[in-house]
Amino acid sequence: MAENYDSAYENDEAVFGSHESHLLKKCAEVIPEGARVLDLGIGQGRNALPLARLGCQVTGIDTSQVAVDTVNRLAAAEDLPAEAILKDFIHFEPDRSFDVVLCFGLMQMLDLRGCASLIERLHHWIRPGGTLFLTAWHMEDPSFGTLCRDWERRSARTFRSVDGEMNRLFLENREILQLFFRWEVVHHWEGMGKFHKHGTGQREQHGEVEAVLIRPKK
Repeated sequence: MAENYDSAYENDEAVFGSHESHLLKKCAEVIPEGARVLDLGIGQGRNALPLARLGCQVTGIDTSQVAVDTVNRLAAAEDLPAEAILKDFIHFEPDRSFDVVLCFGLMQMLDLRGCASLIERLHHWIRPGGTLFLTAWHMEDPSFGTLCRDWERRSARTFRSVDGEMNRLFLENREILQLFFRWEVVHHWEGMGKFHKHGTGQREQHGEVEAVLIRPKK
């Protein structure tokens, strides 16, 4: 299920950028002071560490040992309330729910079963009235046609690489709102993202889904 980013993280200090997601800035008002935050795929801490500097209690999980070690080292150096754990979301079992969950870049790496499992966990991990920040890819993503040709097609919108190591999932138009149909919508956007690079990789662009949603209190 997981893709290994150890090598990328070892060779570049900001594989996914050096600043927090623009969604955190855009919708910062829904993050309560001292919030208990879960970062799914904490990476090098670009979202977790800024929140910890603001006083949030941040727990992050990642399948990259390099990522986990990096975040814990940086957090310790600044005495920040942030901890990274080597774990995937399937095997993560928190002892209580969170005020905020960050789910950036994970959904598109799953198959349908993994996506269903993630959504079920998000419903449990976020407290009533808590907030989900989520990004995903939609079916107009430029890579969709390439994967139709080069990868094994598992369903109308899911693919698996030839070696069986990677998955890709694309959402239909406004599907994210159906998956969280009772949740309050703070922000929702679907379109073409900006061209960007990860480390020394090629420029790329994705069909992006953005959502900031509040879990119903009842």
